[in-house]
Amino acid sequence: MAVLGQKSTVRQKTNRSQEVTRLNLLHFDPKKSESILPTVYQLLLFVPDFDSYSLEHLLWLVVGAASTIFWIWMGKKQTTELGQRRIGLMQSLIPAGLWVVLSLYMVFFEIPVDLGLVLPFHISYFMNLLLPIMLWRRSFFLFEITYYMVMGGCIQSLLTPALEHGFPHYLNFRFFIVHMGLLQSILYAIFVYRFRPTWLSFGRAFLWTNIYFVFVLGINYLLGTNFMYLSKKPNVATLLDLFGEWPWYIVGAEFLCLMIFTLVMLPFAFDKVEETSLTAPPSHLL
Repeated sequence: MAVLGQKSTVRQKTNRSQEVTRLNLLHFDPKKSESILPTVYQLLLFVPDFDSYSLEHLLWLVVGAASTIFWIWMGKKQTTELGQRRIGLMQSLIPAGLWVVLSLYMVFFEIPVDLGLVLPFHISYFMNLLLPIMLWRRSFFLFEITYYMVMGGCIQSLLTPALEHGFPHYLNFRFFIVHMGLLQSILYAIFVYRFRPTWLSFGRAFLWTNIYFVFVLGINYLLGTNFMYLSKKPNVATLLDLFGEWPWYIVGAEFLCLMIFTLVMLPFAFDKVEETSLTAPPSHLL
């Protein structure tokens, strides 16, 4: 009987020990712990907060550059226009599909639902859904009105992300995949389709960008949202901080927009390509 009692006591101690271990693992905080697996968490980049120009940020930029080179290489390998369009559509559907899936996840599993995160009215997320159409249809019109915002806005966003969550938070993942995907799609159109923006494109892009601004102002007013940061500036440092508070930073953003549009136009400022040769649709799409 004494032996049985000792065995029972040992089993109880073992069970309690296992339970304590399980609870410790469930409540493990990599920020507070200095001894339990710190190296693993550092290697896997499981960090709760995002820091600009950290190892995580730099690795995202390297991954984006490698992905862009890969898809352009794949597009150039195609011997037919249809093959190029298929590759272009495929690579552009990855960020678009990811945005849709994560938005639906937030709608069904996040309470309360943040409309600013699940509706596609931030211009980057809107263009993210538009560019698969541009690449599949080889639409020069969609290219020219998105080129300036992508090359100017997305590069600025990738260099100074308005992002609070570190990897592997889904908002961090969505931000980088979408913004790198936008840049990738535009560069694909330039290097594979040989699209080139023109000075007429400059004017049309600025006009359509401002029409979209007005539309989003109305959306923000009706829904109480802050799409495109037209209601207030982001919580992290951006170039908008140079222009003061609302509404003055919006006026400053217009001048900044013109400067950025001009800057990204410079590589093609003296290009002699005729616009008619760019806008002519493929014969099978007529």
